[in-house]
Amino acid sequence: MPKDTITELRTSLYGRSSVFVGSLETPTERIVYHLLYETLRAGKTVIWVCLRDTPNTIFEKFLSYELPVTGSKKGVWFVDATTTGDRNITSQTTRCAPMDYACMIMEAGNLMKKHPGSLVMLDNLGILSALYRADMIVRPMKYLDTKIRAEGGGFVTLLANNAVPGSVEAELLGLIDIIIHVGKDKIHTLVGSKELSIPFFFTGSELILGNMDMDRFLKDLFSLTPEEKKKLELEVEEKAHIYGEPAE
Repeated sequence: MPKDTITELRTSLYGRSSVFVGSLETPTERIVYHLLYETLRAGKTVIWVCLRDTPNTIFEKFLSYELPVTGSKKGVWFVDATTTGDRNITSQTTRCAPMDYACMIMEAGNLMKKHPGSLVMLDNLGILSALYRADMIVRPMKYLDTKIRAEGGGFVTLLANNAVPGSVEAELLGLIDIIIHVGKDKIHTLVGSKELSIPFFFTGSELILGNMDMDRFLKDLFSLTPEEKKKLELEVEEKAHIYGEPAE
């Protein structure tokens, strides 16, 4: 896969929370799987918080997209909070009860300390809407996001268009820094007055993003300022007691 634009986009996911939003007619999940595959190929760690798909299902999806992760499986760690779970739990998987935010945050936080700079994937933001209680969603998810970024990582998730009521969707998207809309042949995002639009297509198993000189643009769009980084560190320290974590 060409290194240029896709590498720039992948590395720009660090330091922010991002959600990829698309319809059933757009390859939203496939694009995210490609980005995570490239993350693993680059020798980086992915921490996958499973709400919908179990670890075995996730590996099956990589194969369905013709992405051979066999040699990179040691780079993927799972916090499995699905309803069913896999029959056999590997040493790189921790089980949590569905919607047990304290467990998810504790386990993901422990993995972030062991593997700082990881990309954390929450497989389906829409599942959280089943509670229809924004107050039960916002605080733990925002805290998890804060911890991830304080450890030099990035937080990525997915949401289907119109999958949840408008008011709930607005609450969920309010948790995220960068909203990336996936169309049939382009991905778009808007931050303030800055707009990014990248054409894409698939050739065989490869994702090809439009070639354009966007290195500086992407860094300006996604990167944290020193002031923002300090604010994140303070938020983690102030809120650690809520989830029973010792202050460092």
